[in-house]
Amino acid sequence: MPTAHTIQSVGQLVVGVQMDVPDVGGSRAMQQTYFMVHGAGTAQTSVLMDGMIVNGLQSDGAVQSYMNDAGAEQMVYQTGGGTADSPTGGMKLNVSPKEGGNDLHGSVFAGFEGSGLQSDNLSSSLRSRGVRAVDKIGTYRDIDVTLGGPIKKDKLWFFGSSRFFTVNKPVTDAFWIPQGNTYADCARGVVACQQAVNDQSINSVLVRLTWQVSPRNKLSAYMDRLFKTRDHDVSAGDDPKTAGFYWNSPIYETSTIKWTSTVSNRLLFEGGYSSNIERYNNLYEPGVRKPYGSPEWYAGALHRDSILGTRSNARTFEYGSYPDRHNAQAAVSYVRGGHSLKFGFQDSWGPYNQTAWANADLYQEYLNGPATVTLLATPARWKDRLNANIAMYGQDAWTLGRVTITYGLRWEYLSEQVSGQPAQSGRFARIPAFGDIHLPIWRTFSPRTAVVYDLFGNGKTAIRFGFNRFEAAATTTNAGIYNPANMATVQASAAWTDLNGDGIAQGELGCVYRAPGCEINFANVPKNFGTVSLANPDPTLKRPHALGYNLGVSHELFPGVAVTAEWFHAVAKNILERNNILRPGSMTEPTSVSNPSYRPVTVFSPIDGHAITMYDPISPAVQQAVAYVDTNDPNLKNVYNGFEFNFNARLPRGARIFGGSSTDRSVANTCSAATTNPNVLIYCDQSKYGIPWRTQFKLVGTYPLPLWGLQFSGSLQALPGYVLHNLVGAVNLPPLYQGSGSGTNLNNSLNLPNSAGTVFTVTPTTNYTVCPGDSAAAGCRVGSPVIQGMNQASLNVPLIPTGTELTPRLTQLDFSVGKRFNFERIRLEPRIDLFNALNSSAYFAVRSMVAYSTASNPSYKQPSSILLGRLIRLGAVVNW
Repeated sequence: MPTAHTIQSVGQLVVGVQMDVPDVGGSRAMQQTYFMVHGAGTAQTSVLMDGMIVNGLQSDGAVQSYMNDAGAEQMVYQTGGGTADSPTGGMKLNVSPKEGGNDLHGSVFAGFEGSGLQSDNLSSSLRSRGVRAVDKIGTYRDIDVTLGGPIKKDKLWFFGSSRFFTVNKPVTDAFWIPQGNTYADCARGVVACQQAVNDQSINSVLVRLTWQVSPRNKLSAYMDRLFKTRDHDVSAGDDPKTAGFYWNSPIYETSTIKWTSTVSNRLLFEGGYSSNIERYNNLYEPGVRKPYGSPEWYAGALHRDSILGTRSNARTFEYGSYPDRHNAQAAVSYVRGGHSLKFGFQDSWGPYNQTAWANADLYQEYLNGPATVTLLATPARWKDRLNANIAMYGQDAWTLGRVTITYGLRWEYLSEQVSGQPAQSGRFARIPAFGDIHLPIWRTFSPRTAVVYDLFGNGKTAIRFGFNRFEAAATTTNAGIYNPANMATVQASAAWTDLNGDGIAQGELGCVYRAPGCEINFANVPKNFGTVSLANPDPTLKRPHALGYNLGVSHELFPGVAVTAEWFHAVAKNILERNNILRPGSMTEPTSVSNPSYRPVTVFSPIDGHAITMYDPISPAVQQAVAYVDTNDPNLKNVYNGFEFNFNARLPRGARIFGGSSTDRSVANTCSAATTNPNVLIYCDQSKYGIPWRTQFKLVGTYPLPLWGLQFSGSLQALPGYVLHNLVGAVNLPPLYQGSGSGTNLNNSLNLPNSAGTVFTVTPTTNYTVCPGDSAAAGCRVGSPVIQGMNQASLNVPLIPTGTELTPRLTQLDFSVGKRFNFERIRLEPRIDLFNALNSSAYFAVRSMVAYSTASNPSYKQPSSILLGRLIRLGAVVNW
């Protein structure tokens, strides 16, 4: 099949699977892309190597390693139902590795792409929206070498693989700006500008040893070590000279060691140890980092303009990420009569150490001019730890005539902590020394059940029903939320007035706003910012989970041709909510709040003029009063429904076709989270705003052509548009249940109510420049402040219901043709792959969702990530 030889490029062909970004010919192979299925978020994906857990620690396990598929004998993707041995409820991928064997054998694969093998898909539609350069392939080189065989025949085998992989990618609307010119000159075509290239490489070495200790006992060990680099990591609107990142990976490896014992033909024991260590650094480009406290350091902050959609002068902050995950597990399986029993345990643990360093200890935020600053608790080092994520489970598949009942129970014990550390301070933060902080320990029981009924007793038609509970994936994200030194959460926004016009945000803690040398309004900043954690968990906080149901029917239409139709339904439970206990309020109606800490203000949409009620703290003292407590709210709702149709056909003459369609949506109600922040109320009940059903269709096929022995394969993906989001450009619909902090938990849209869809960003100095529709008669005045006497630094005012703005649908058609030549013990198979055969120019992300006084600002909904144009890959594999 035409794929990029990654677990993600193969998995995206599975019906029901949604990817956070699509891949064309390996264009995304160098950076993580993430699976979502049946409402389960990215952290709900389980990746196993020979049954051993190899998920990472970062993002509650969502971040995976980069697997070399040349070392895989087969990869099995599972998306439906769940058994008690499954750690999570989303995609489950088990990679069965190659072992070597008694004969020496090997292979070499080489694949090449380049600009000369690619079509230009910069369409007139993209040009009309201001796009000047699209995503492309500059250099693509993928070389895989494998060798396996005996060290001692019938006793000890080895298998090894090395991969040398390079993808250099020109980036949409990112340019090297000539001296004396501006980004706008490049974007308008006033001057010729060279497109920025994201330089990426992953080289890896994989080794596996297998020892047949006895006829019934086997010991295997595996290690895959990666060496990854990335330079000029930029997006549309970034200055590659100053706002890029350089990545390196001091240690990046996965490993397993496993014992398998076939005690008898009924009893199997297996167990072992696995690890995933993914340490990497994001560094400023050369010359950008300045000596701490120097004039150049103060002048070296990130400049980010949400109206122009640009970043310059620096990137966010230099970041060190060092997550080490260790895992031990064992299981025993027993088959007797109509029963297939399995009992086992799993335990993961490990530290996650992080560092951050930023020029000026702040970002300078622009709205086509100076607006605010984001204060950072840098320089910072912080440590979180997964003490234990223990699971014990038992399950049975019991066959009674036509009925097979699968039932099981999984018990989990989760312990996270913030590791204590000495005092540290920066320009704005004064974090005192603190000891270990232990989070509430979560103990949960999760039933896993399924019933399959052979309707006619002939094995041709089966009806199945499943009910399962899946806990939110968790490693250290919850601990990070409460870490006083976690710079990712210890941030604050403050108004900035560039009094002297030098483009440098001046001001230190305690200074008087607008006095000489004090351009930052610290009255917008919480009083205890940078000294203690602004949030704490309720002692009775419970672990979020989801209840999943599925009902389906499978039928064999003809020998070798089967179809399946299935309904999936999931309901989130124990959804987490953040409340500021220093601003108490109460719900007066389902969509109404009484809270004396806020005053209602009317904002008129710059798009159509409709009036929007928002809320501003009544005084600077209220604005500074922050003490969050995180609790479970039973009134928060998030419900997923999906309908899926699959077919699988083995046809005459070696043809095979599989595929199908999936239609789904998630609908949330977050209104009850508004008691201490009434701004959550707007569009809080998604059931009222026509959240669209999103339908995908996928088709994959292979066929040996009668001409010259050619082997043909192809795939079609007809995908729904991506939901537009003003934080990261475009994402799929919010996951129903995901890892702590990134699903329906603490750091999601439930607590950032104004983060999704088109917004009007308002600051104390924002004035109306247009009053469309009937807004002038209702009180809008051009030139007057949008919010008189505003006490908060900025407010994102939602203009369009969250989840209703989508990119256009994407259609990707790929083909592959190859021929096999046999020369005694050598087999040669040259191959030509054609990706995006229709030369689609569909996009899946935009530069900005901020409408500032007019919806026609330069970057508003301007495409920023676009499918690569029609692309040919030339390749060949040699086996011996």
